[in-house]
Amino acid sequence: MQADELAMLSHLWFPVARVSDVNPGKPLAGELLDTRVVIFRGATGVAVAVDRCPHRGGRLSLGRMEGSALECPYHGWRWDEAGRCALVPSQPELRSTATLELLPSGERFGLVWASLGEPRHELPSIPEMEQDPGGGWELELGEWFDVGCGLRTISENFRDSSHFAFVHRDAFGDVNPAIPAYSVRTEGFRLSWEIPLTFGTSWAVRTDDDGPKYRFGADSGNGSTPGAAGILLHYRFELPALAYVYTEHGFGSKRLVCQVAAPLDIQSARCRVFFLVAANAAFRQHEGSLASQVQLEARIFSEDVPIVGSLDPKEAPLGLEGQAHVRADRYSVAYRKLYREILSESRAWARSGPLVMEKS
Repeated sequence: MQADELAMLSHLWFPVARVSDVNPGKPLAGELLDTRVVIFRGATGVAVAVDRCPHRGGRLSLGRMEGSALECPYHGWRWDEAGRCALVPSQPELRSTATLELLPSGERFGLVWASLGEPRHELPSIPEMEQDPGGGWELELGEWFDVGCGLRTISENFRDSSHFAFVHRDAFGDVNPAIPAYSVRTEGFRLSWEIPLTFGTSWAVRTDDDGPKYRFGADSGNGSTPGAAGILLHYRFELPALAYVYTEHGFGSKRLVCQVAAPLDIQSARCRVFFLVAANAAFRQHEGSLASQVQLEARIFSEDVPIVGSLDPKEAPLGLEGQAHVRADRYSVAYRKLYREILSESRAWARSGPLVMEKS
């Protein structure tokens, strides 16, 4: 990863933990771009800091919580969520002016987000949920997992439809690998496009001895006649790494699956992936709880892990050189173009000082 790309990513939001994993009694370790971070729950909420005690460099994530204070495992110095020293056990009367290196942080979609530098825009959004407050939306997060590839590679994989028939043959069943022509729209940090897909005779996830499966290409019972139910997949991507697919079904049912990645290192070789499934009240009424949906998505992602980890190179090129491109790759082409544009703007920002980059 070049220095200018690292500088750009350092001012963008990435998830570092699930909110549910931040235990009131114990700090949590995380990593972002080769920076170890500690996530902990203080008196007023969750905080994220560089995982280093200012006293002697103790690894704070190995410590514990004493009430709402984070205690270093080395000498017991305590810190509040504002980064202030709350106690020096060896000299209790002292109020040290040392402070933690706090990072900008926030919570959204059940995730804890952080930025290594001052973030250049607001936290990512999912308008389909946020603009439908009366829809009774609920979300459920799956278990996060790590992949051995770069941020751009896993971001392209998230919304690549042409690999379904091959990588996800077991989970999806028979899927026509042909991808119709589609157009990608760019608005600020966001990309959006639609692709029609034929499902089986029933949309719902089904379960057999091998676990839950989608009914893509399900037959009518005799194993030969494909189902005819079709649906439009609304694909959305927001830089740097949030991607989701949104679908609308009968009876006003709405559902989406969202993935977001965080780069763990600056060699573009490791990322951590968080994902969630969300649905409105109408969908849950007709299809049941989100638990089976999460289980299925976890299975699908587990099929991606060995494939993306084996790609050469591990990080997708910034341009189009060195790889072949076809109609199905229009998202990847548009994504790389947007990434280069934001990187160029970031270079200008670095030269001229802070400037506001608004999202559309």
